Amino acid sequence: MNKLKLFVSSTRFKATIWYSSLFLILEILLGVLIYIYLYNTLLDNLDVGLKSQAKAILHHVAEKHKDIDNFVPDSVYASPEDLIWDVIYNEVALNQRNNYIQIDSKDKIVFKSANLEDDTLSFPQKIAPISLFSFTDTTLSAKPIRCVKLNAGQYKIFVAFPIHQIIQTLTSLVHIFVLLAPIFFIVSIIGGGIISAKSLSRIDAIIKKTEEITALNLDEKISGEKYSDEYGRLVKKMNEMISRIKTSVDYMNQFSISAAHELKTPLTILRGETEIALKSRKTPEEYIEVLKSNYEETIRLTKIIDNLFFISKIDNSLIDINKKPIYIDEFLKSISDNFKILGIEKGITINVQSSTNAFVDIDKELMTQAFSNLIDNAIKYGEEKSEVVVKAEAVINDKIKISVINKGEGIPNELLPKIFDRFYRVETSRNRNTGGVGLGLSVVKAIISWHDAEIFAKSDLKTTEFIIVIKKSQKSKYPIQQAV
Repeated sequence: MNKLKLFVSSTRFKATIWYSSLFLILEILLGVLIYIYLYNTLLDNLDVGLKSQAKAILHHVAEKHKDIDNFVPDSVYASPEDLIWDVIYNEVALNQRNNYIQIDSKDKIVFKSANLEDDTLSFPQKIAPISLFSFTDTTLSAKPIRCVKLNAGQYKIFVAFPIHQIIQTLTSLVHIFVLLAPIFFIVSIIGGGIISAKSLSRIDAIIKKTEEITALNLDEKISGEKYSDEYGRLVKKMNEMISRIKTSVDYMNQFSISAAHELKTPLTILRGETEIALKSRKTPEEYIEVLKSNYEETIRLTKIIDNLFFISKIDNSLIDINKKPIYIDEFLKSISDNFKILGIEKGITINVQSSTNAFVDIDKELMTQAFSNLIDNAIKYGEEKSEVVVKAEAVINDKIKISVINKGEGIPNELLPKIFDRFYRVETSRNRNTGGVGLGLSVVKAIISWHDAEIFAKSDLKTTEFIIVIKKSQKSKYPIQQAV
């Protein structure tokens, strides 16, 4: 019972019923149109034939001056009927037993065909000189009779024909249609079932393959993408969706592993140093050192969690950008001044080279976070007693180019496209001194992208440069906000 319900509710069954119903409706409509067309065509042909016969009879009777009124029997014609039939013999297209022919001369019937017997064809005198009309006379025919009347001088020519043969022909056509319609309908159901099964078989294959794909084999693809029809496009979109799911799953796995690894390190240090401090008495100076170390690890944990929280806000579109025009020279100098103390430990100086006198439309808080990450990385991975250069210069198309340059161990060229990916870090940087979970540059890229700007990196064996290209501000649109 469940299988029957499933089959009845399936697209294959519904498509078959729709196809068959549409075929049946079209068949009935076609039959009706053919019936109407044939009826009108046969009737028109009959009218043409009747007119031709009436004119032919008139031609032989009137124009050849056959004296029917004063007929005298001779060796050729024994009666007026013989004369008339001899005159019209070659002009009567239909069987004379079915044609009703009557000729009046001076309001007197001079001839009528034998099949009229005791009947006569009589109509009002006001009928036009040549008229086509239908009438009913049950003594002559059970069906309507089609008649043409031709007036010419003293003659009135009547040629009539019962349309029962037309009716019979059309009735036979209807019988044939009624007989064939169920057959065609059954054939349409079978054909519709075969066509729908054939066309939907690829859907079954897609469903089967989709059921086989799990989180463990997201590398597999559904076949059929090569086709350009609806199924091909569906398969293409489903494969794209699977790729996005795989990317998300990989990201989540990477996120879990990286976050767990990075969070575990400071937590382990915190736990170890705290346990050591509790096991034996120490001097106040030693406790201070433990607290300092714990404080550093706590700051590190806070930074990791802040970056994770920020990434979560990015993924859920929870970031609101409030752009205002800011003087770029002062903005870069303000941020750089905040990092001078950080560079003292390694003997690194920060040199700001900016004299663009330009404004840029930015969200100050977000862009401060982006440049802080870049300058912090430049100090962190820079050589001791070297220089970090923060430079801004105008370029074509009303754009500003901002560079953060440091000297130190470079980034291999093949790795440059990956450094903005989440959780990606160059292996040489994975040590406790540098820390991080590889989220800093991905956060920077997201912030720069929200400002309709570009960021990319260049590096060789001794120097690394991060470059940001951003449009100048149309500051007349906004109230000017100072960088500090």
